[in-house]
Amino acid sequence: MSFITRSRPRRTRRGFTIAEVLISMTIALVLITSATRFTVSSWQARRGWTVRESVDRNARFVGLSLARDLQDAGISMESSTTFASLATFNDTISVLSVPYAPAEAPVYSIYDDGNASPTYPAGGNCGATCIEFLKGTSTLQLAAGDLARLQVGTTRRLLLLNSVADQGNGRFRIQFLNVATLLGRSAGIDSLLLTRSGTTIQKLSAVVYWRNSTERALYRAASFTNTGQPIGQVMAAGVEDFTARLLFVNGAERTAYNGLDADTLNDGNDIIGAKIRAQIKSDRSDPAVNGGQPILRWYEWKVAPRNLLYEKNR
Repeated sequence: MSFITRSRPRRTRRGFTIAEVLISMTIALVLITSATRFTVSSWQARRGWTVRESVDRNARFVGLSLARDLQDAGISMESSTTFASLATFNDTISVLSVPYAPAEAPVYSIYDDGNASPTYPAGGNCGATCIEFLKGTSTLQLAAGDLARLQVGTTRRLLLLNSVADQGNGRFRIQFLNVATLLGRSAGIDSLLLTRSGTTIQKLSAVVYWRNSTERALYRAASFTNTGQPIGQVMAAGVEDFTARLLFVNGAERTAYNGLDADTLNDGNDIIGAKIRAQIKSDRSDPAVNGGQPILRWYEWKVAPRNLLYEKNR
């Protein structure tokens, strides 16, 4: 028996044509270029976000700190026409309140020497910058370096205490810095006559914000030197501009209050809040962001302390 075998035809092997190679290379090049551009764009966006985030982070910190401190304005201290718990001057904003530790700071009455005259002679009752008060039986809560509100009838003065000395017999003496103004408010006693009845002193807490133009930094202080200079700590660097304006009940904005002029709508007890604006510069730059220049951004905060609103609504 014979078998017939058939051979299968051989398939000719062939490679890609030049046209196919060129098309494949073109498609690959387009894909690689697109992916590269996307990667570079994403990286630049990320770098830009990092630079901008550093500015926003500083601004958030400043805004939260301002809101917290300004909310304390007027705690247990109602503003008067000429002596407000919230004040601005130039690039500075200051807040006054009565501290609680944990109870409200006590009010001390002046020592009455028994003289029939309702007022003491000009100056303090124990020297030009010395006043003696009654301590009573409680623990004395005033110390050197404290700020205090001197109340003589309806008149208020801000005092920076240089010394506080217990005199025994339930009395103590304070020595204060002899200046006309502190934190934009009347200070010292100059020609003010202390009354033998109705003169009191009470400890105050103070917080001050201001911009150091040389360092371009925002500072915050809650204590003072014996010459009245605030002892500050840097809150934010790169602060190119910082302004604070007071907001009044009639909707007006002013750089300061004035309880002595003819305008009755810009008094200290007409303040309901403050508007603060700051221009902050990034602390770093990137050649791929903003042409290699630091980023500058403006921020604005409006704060209406609840105690000031309460004063107007009660």
